[in-house]
Amino acid sequence: MVITCPKCHSDNTDTARFCSNCATSLTPAKTAQPSVTKTLESPIHSVAPGTVFVGRYEILERIGSGGMGEVYRALDKNLGRQVAIKVLPAAFAEDKERMARFEREAKLLAVLNHPNIAAIHGLEESEGRRFLVLELAEGETLQARLDRGALPVEDVLETCRGIADGLEAAHEKGIIHRDLKPGNIMITPGGKVKILDFGLAKAYGGETTRVDIEKSPTITAQMTEPGVILGTAAYMSPEQARGRAVDKRADIWAFGCVLYECLAGFRAFHGDTVSDTLVHILKGEPDWSKLPSETPTRIKTLLRRCLEKDPGRRLRDIGDAGIEISEAISQPSAPEAVPVRRPFRAWILGALIGGPILAAALAALITWHLKSAAPSLSSVRSVLKIESGQWLEGMRSSSERPTRTAIAASSDGRFIVYSAIPESPGPQAKPQIYLRRLEQMDAAPVAGTEGGISPFLSPDDRWIGFWEGSKLKKVAISGGVPITLCDISNPYAYGADWGPDNAIVFCPGQDLGLAKISEVGGKAEVLTVPDTAKDEHGHRLPHCLPRGRGALFTIAGHWFDNHPRLAVLDLGTRKWHVIMEDAADGRYLRTGHLVFLRQGTLMAAAFDLDRLEVRGQPVPVVENVMQGLNVSDSGMTIGAGQYSISNSGFLTYVPGGIFLDKENSLVRVDQKGNVQPVGDFKAPFNYISFSPDERRIAYQTIGKEWGIWIYDLNRGAASKLTGEGFAEGFSWTPDGKRLVFSWWKSGQPNLCWQPVDGSSPMERLTTSENWQLPGSFTPDGSTLAFTEIHPDPETGCDIILLDMKSRRVRSFLNTKAYEATPEFSPDGRWLAYVSDESGRKEVWVQPFPGPGGRWKVSKEGGRGPLWSKDGRQLFYHQADDQIWVADIRTEEGFAPGKPRLLFEKRGFILNQAPLQTWALWPDGQGFLMVKLEEPKPQPATEMIIVQNWFEELKRLVPQGKKQKRGQT
Repeated sequence: MVITCPKCHSDNTDTARFCSNCATSLTPAKTAQPSVTKTLESPIHSVAPGTVFVGRYEILERIGSGGMGEVYRALDKNLGRQVAIKVLPAAFAEDKERMARFEREAKLLAVLNHPNIAAIHGLEESEGRRFLVLELAEGETLQARLDRGALPVEDVLETCRGIADGLEAAHEKGIIHRDLKPGNIMITPGGKVKILDFGLAKAYGGETTRVDIEKSPTITAQMTEPGVILGTAAYMSPEQARGRAVDKRADIWAFGCVLYECLAGFRAFHGDTVSDTLVHILKGEPDWSKLPSETPTRIKTLLRRCLEKDPGRRLRDIGDAGIEISEAISQPSAPEAVPVRRPFRAWILGALIGGPILAAALAALITWHLKSAAPSLSSVRSVLKIESGQWLEGMRSSSERPTRTAIAASSDGRFIVYSAIPESPGPQAKPQIYLRRLEQMDAAPVAGTEGGISPFLSPDDRWIGFWEGSKLKKVAISGGVPITLCDISNPYAYGADWGPDNAIVFCPGQDLGLAKISEVGGKAEVLTVPDTAKDEHGHRLPHCLPRGRGALFTIAGHWFDNHPRLAVLDLGTRKWHVIMEDAADGRYLRTGHLVFLRQGTLMAAAFDLDRLEVRGQPVPVVENVMQGLNVSDSGMTIGAGQYSISNSGFLTYVPGGIFLDKENSLVRVDQKGNVQPVGDFKAPFNYISFSPDERRIAYQTIGKEWGIWIYDLNRGAASKLTGEGFAEGFSWTPDGKRLVFSWWKSGQPNLCWQPVDGSSPMERLTTSENWQLPGSFTPDGSTLAFTEIHPDPETGCDIILLDMKSRRVRSFLNTKAYEATPEFSPDGRWLAYVSDESGRKEVWVQPFPGPGGRWKVSKEGGRGPLWSKDGRQLFYHQADDQIWVADIRTEEGFAPGKPRLLFEKRGFILNQAPLQTWALWPDGQGFLMVKLEEPKPQPATEMIIVQNWFEELKRLVPQGKKQKRGQT
């Protein structure tokens, strides 16, 4: 049968609904009839939260509906993961056609296994309900993202490459989607593309269906009626609109429509009604002038090939589209130059006069006009004050600086979360996490985050992760009851980041590697173990890379490493390698840059996400960024920076640089507590001791110049003994020629010694997997007593003896109690030490080499024993404010007297067992001590906000624009 067009009188087939010549509708008008179709949007058949299907899937909430049924978020209680449940409404349970379509969707999805396609986990039935168990693809649809406007070109290319890859996998299985549109494309928080709803797909070569063009093509309840157009009108191919058979080239057309819309910000084919839209598809063309000027030429060509109305001339394989996009990403072309038409009269005048001055002036004028017309975004800086009376909190150092990152910016740069604490916290004061929207003047506390520090955001900005004590928790951005994800033994672990694969990567302790845990909690999976043979003490400060490529992290060579290294972990191979020396707290940016901190300066370099390699030399981009480096408090130096960068190019940071070395003083304190200065210099002193000849003082500094120094009292000059590496604690040999100290460069610190005159290099004395700290020598120098620290808390610290001639070691005190700080008496017959066998640390004495009993000398606690020169008194301290002495009688065995308090005075470094932090003055009437200077508070009370910072970054490190991938 032939239908004649009423407008142009062309002949058309009886299946056509539009004229193939002029696109006039060939469908006669119909009288509207009352609709009896039931809509799936009605919640009448909704499943109540808490319902459990087949004893395994607990319904959490309804998240939407579509042509194939209602969709719910559910918890798979067997595997501990969240899934999507798609339930066929009961009203259609007996509809054979709909039931067949539902089962077809399950079978089609079951053969598709690709990261860019939402996977199916199973087809189940419960109490008469049939339902699919699907991968829960969270995030926002591409449609929701497009509702905010066009995407940047680099984002478009990465997103559409993912779509092409997913379609290619489906087409290779003989499956077409037939309803590809932005609403069926999910962008996960990590930037990964997931194609949804292959429920309309069918095998190649399917039959042609007669269609009624007046029915809405939107995929809703009308799918129950036969003959409906399958597919949303704006993305239909011309052959679909005409009701003809379709193949994979219909998906290629829809792909072209999606690609155009992402670039231009509006649909390629549109109209006020369905008919108008289909007419535009059949006869019209997209407005090619609306494409961004920076669109690569090959992408414009690809679009035209995808949107060929004749399927025979259209791009034949979607895999070719993926190749073209990959080439455009890897070989970006310069934007097409816009020709400038020279005014005719100016050209004639220049030609007639022939004057070079006029020609040069015209050329300069045109150049200036082009430059001034080019759009340019400038970075804008502003100051954001913390709430009055608060400091940023991330475990504070003695200068009130946060040592762990306390701020996190949302991915779109619209708000910041931070942890803060009152300036003068009382005993009950706790930190709290606050949310500050940039358009608002005040920050609001987030309910459920009391005691929380170190916040970090989920990729979709819906959740806040944070540490509270020894627990890793999360809470909704709006606040509420927090969810505990895991417990760790170390309070306030060493960094965490929320990855694109719905998992959180974190470091559970200072000497541990990285671990990963699901965002819903469960058992943590170990990712890395520090390799002590490669100078790795701990892995910390993870930052997840896009596309699940891996994670950046910081390697500490020891617990107080001022020059850590930045490494990258390949999650595929579980191997890692160092990519930058003297670098910490690295982050990858969507511009293709790697940024990291080096001694309080933010550095940037181009980074190849495919090869996981740095390209080119790093460049300083922001100075004076507060960094938790060079902080003397034990365990605090982790290198964390107070900065955060959003995907939108929004930088926020706290000024302050690194912590400056402390200015402590050496003093002589007599037995009444009177203080006199020693020397006229200050330094970050820590451990101190007189040489046997009492003419020199050995001391250790902490900070940027961590090491052991020798101070000559006669010359008033100091020289550094140790070189590169980490030295802690020391003991003079009885002849005063050498110092024994704990030193490490890789692995655990063991004992070494070195001549104080520098006549020979350092020599290792012991080898052990445990941390060793020197104690004291017997008077003849034949034996050194030292402390060995075991990682097992059941063993704790033991006292070990080293034979200096044979270099053999043997245990002296090896019990479950804590035993440390061994000090020989002047005659070598007695050994004083600290033990907690009574329930708290006390000073004990026992004969050497033994056997014999042991005696507790101190009362109500004691540390740091020091013998008087004649061995008749034993001094010790309690905490850091009381100095005690006990008289000792040894004529007829050992007999300690009752301890008495000498003086009580705060402000000295004393409480740092198992090492000595004080020494007896040569005359025996006083002590050499380190007087603590009051540190100048450096609290963080404001942040610097830099908008459009990516533009500044690209100018400083322009090679970052050549990044191949990772623009997500």
